[in-house]
Amino acid sequence: MMVLALSLILIGAVAVLTSSVIILKNYESETVQMREKQELVAQIADHSNDIILRARGYYVYLTDFEYKQIFSEKKLLDQSLAKIKTYPINATEQEVMNNIESFFVDYFENILPKAIEFSKAQNYEALRVLVSAGEDNPVNNLISYSRDFEKQVQLIAEQKNDELFRSLTLQAVLLIGYIILILIISSFITRKVARDVGVPLMRLTNHAREFANGEYSEPEDLTREDELGELARTFKKMMTQIQSKEEELLAQNEELIAQQDELQAQQEELQIAVGVMEKNEKYLEKRNQLVQSLSNTLDKQELLQSIISNIVAITDSDKGLIVMMNREHDCASVGISNASAKQFIEQMEDGIVLRASQTKQAYSMTRECSLGEQGYHDSAMKATDLILPILNASEEMVACLVITKVNRTITKQEEEEIVGMMTQVSLAFDKLHLYELSEKQRLMTGDILNTIQEGIQLLDLDGSTLQINHKMAEIFGFFNDEKGTINMPFEQFKGFVQSSVVESEPLIQFMTGLISNRHYNGLRSMNYEITEPERKFIQIYCEPLYRNGQQFGLLLVHRDITKEYEVDRMKSEFVSTVSHELRTPLASVLGFAELLLHRELKPERQRKYVSTIYQEARRLTTLINDFLDLQRMESGKQTYEMKSTSLTPLIKEAIELQQMSASIHQITWQNDAQEAIVIADKDKMLQVFINLLSNAIKYSPNGGQITLFSSINKDMIVIRLEDEGLGIPKDALPNLFNKFYRVDNSDRREIGGTGLGLAIVKEIVTRHEGKIDVFSEFGHGSTFIVTLPLAKQQERIQNDELKENTSSETSIQVMLIENDLNLSTLLRDELRSSGFHVHLFTEGGLAIKAIEQLKPDIVVIDLMLESGITGWDIISKIKKSDVLLNTPIIISSAFEEKEKAAQWGINEFLVKPYLPGRLSAAISRLLR
Repeated sequence: MMVLALSLILIGAVAVLTSSVIILKNYESETVQMREKQELVAQIADHSNDIILRARGYYVYLTDFEYKQIFSEKKLLDQSLAKIKTYPINATEQEVMNNIESFFVDYFENILPKAIEFSKAQNYEALRVLVSAGEDNPVNNLISYSRDFEKQVQLIAEQKNDELFRSLTLQAVLLIGYIILILIISSFITRKVARDVGVPLMRLTNHAREFANGEYSEPEDLTREDELGELARTFKKMMTQIQSKEEELLAQNEELIAQQDELQAQQEELQIAVGVMEKNEKYLEKRNQLVQSLSNTLDKQELLQSIISNIVAITDSDKGLIVMMNREHDCASVGISNASAKQFIEQMEDGIVLRASQTKQAYSMTRECSLGEQGYHDSAMKATDLILPILNASEEMVACLVITKVNRTITKQEEEEIVGMMTQVSLAFDKLHLYELSEKQRLMTGDILNTIQEGIQLLDLDGSTLQINHKMAEIFGFFNDEKGTINMPFEQFKGFVQSSVVESEPLIQFMTGLISNRHYNGLRSMNYEITEPERKFIQIYCEPLYRNGQQFGLLLVHRDITKEYEVDRMKSEFVSTVSHELRTPLASVLGFAELLLHRELKPERQRKYVSTIYQEARRLTTLINDFLDLQRMESGKQTYEMKSTSLTPLIKEAIELQQMSASIHQITWQNDAQEAIVIADKDKMLQVFINLLSNAIKYSPNGGQITLFSSINKDMIVIRLEDEGLGIPKDALPNLFNKFYRVDNSDRREIGGTGLGLAIVKEIVTRHEGKIDVFSEFGHGSTFIVTLPLAKQQERIQNDELKENTSSETSIQVMLIENDLNLSTLLRDELRSSGFHVHLFTEGGLAIKAIEQLKPDIVVIDLMLESGITGWDIISKIKKSDVLLNTPIIISSAFEEKEKAAQWGINEFLVKPYLPGRLSAAISRLLR
């Protein structure tokens, strides 16, 4: 019924809406046409007015712009006139439009051309007569008509709006009336339906309510043929079926109640069982946690804490303590202070642990609770302690565990369970002990490997690297595991080797052969070169590893032979250099000596040749002295005669000696330490400055300034030597003071030298407790700085030259014992030229026989004489003679044995070769 009413209302609404749309469309079409006509009339008026105004503007200003605008407006006017003719217009409108067209046709054809001529001729009087505007002007009429037409359109629009409003209002009234009619009809039909359907339904509802309350009554309307009759019959049938099954449901209900009681009892039993099971589960979880901690923990303190914590939790104790029986008495506790634990440990020898240690069995004891255990309780309380020894496999007590329950007892069953757990604890201690032993052994093995100065690499049979030592990590920068235990596959190792080893393929093939065949082409070692992290030369060799006769791996040893390689290289270069350095001066000496022997030469040329031979001999002497000095320094046999010495005369002498051979160099010295005194060997310090100046001269081939600076800095004297030579490359500075080392540079290959000078300088300065530093920039010269400690108690050195007293020296008897004929003649001539009386002996036996008879004032002895008699034999003869005991002795020898000479009280020791003048000076110094 409601659907019908709504459908009728919807149909009426659609009809009214359709009618309203039609009315609105008609209104819109009429008003739109009228407004378009109004707009066109306004446009025509505007364009006409603009044409007149533009023309008048042109008359005045005669501009092209105004002229063009006249015809632009005419074009727009023609368009508007053509468009308005498409709309329906009345006779009046048609007449106005025709007048406009005829006016502007005449205007553009006749009036405008004449007016333009008058304007250009400036005949404004004729222009005013021609274009005078009267009331009959069509343009004025059009403007007036446009205003009237606009008012007329507005009036018509208002009339149309009124008609639209009346039509829409009528439509709304008709719709409302239609809806009211529909509602009246619907209410009438609804009332009839409610009376025919609602009353029977109410009767059925009452019957259902009565049936639910246990009352039964026959339903009415059983004879109706409509849906309500069918519903009444079905309701009756349903009540009959419910009555028939009610008794069966009651019986089943009673049976279900009995089953429910039985299930309730079973549930209570299950809850009790579940409680027991949960309790056992928690117990087992605690036991499992204890077992896991015993199995997985390898730290002693952590293991002890885990044991006591789990035991206390498992036994539900109040507190507990476990103590190891080792020297440190490692312990852990729960519920016990550190002070109490310390007290227990201190009293173990006489306390409750003693019985457990003696009997090897657990026992319990009951005692009064302490005040701390009793807490806030007033009445007396008891506490039970259980003391459990933990035994190892040898039945020795390794630890003791004590647990305490306050105001509770420990049953026999609990004690047995705890004793059983102690077996597991004992096994954990044994495992921990084995782990500590193996870890100690592993660390010791690792420490041993790390102390080996060779790289150790352990491989398995597949080639994977298992372990390395620190030296191996230093050799190869890609090993960065600090513990040394790694697991690097061979393929990964090959990749690293390829990036860091020069010509890596032979090394990879060698290692591949070792892994596959345990050797490589019959070889078990080879050499290779690496560039990263720094350039090194390595020798690798292999040893197989066996266990129980079965090979399980390979041990590769990587030996750093960089120093040996460099030494071999430097020795090769040294041999080549020395052969050159020896042959060159020897060639000069032999050549000039041959000329002197076989040719008659002028005295000047003889002097020149002799001078050259002398210089080359000095050069050879310096070279040989360097070899001997280095040999003595390396063997530790180099002796130093340390005395208070001023460096000023030494540096001055070195400059004078070097300046003679440095014609293109200017050597200057700024001395701000003239009074400085050091404890030094004068000859060795002179050698230091000569070597440094010689280097500065050699490596400044183009000449230049060489400057020395002496200064005092606190308790040190600093000597700085600067040159303007070739400079030293940065990578050569660390090796500069190594023996045989020479900078590998094309600029230096033509410069002679053995590479020993700076090594000797370094050794001498170091033995004098000083240091030498070098600063250089390649191509910009070098600076060497020597720093020496000042003497603690300086004594001014008297540098007065020795004044020789010829009259007294002529009587001095010198015994010269030298088996080399040429050298002995040279020394004899030198001494005689100095005013000494010389007795020369070339055989030791003759000297021994004549010495007591001659009783010389001084003896000069060579240590190496003919076989059977040495210089030491003659010295022994002199020292044992009462007559000759105080005779001064000077040793002249190629072997430096100053320590042995000092034992005989001999301080003057001249090492061959030396200048003959040094022997005269030494004699004068001894006899002064």
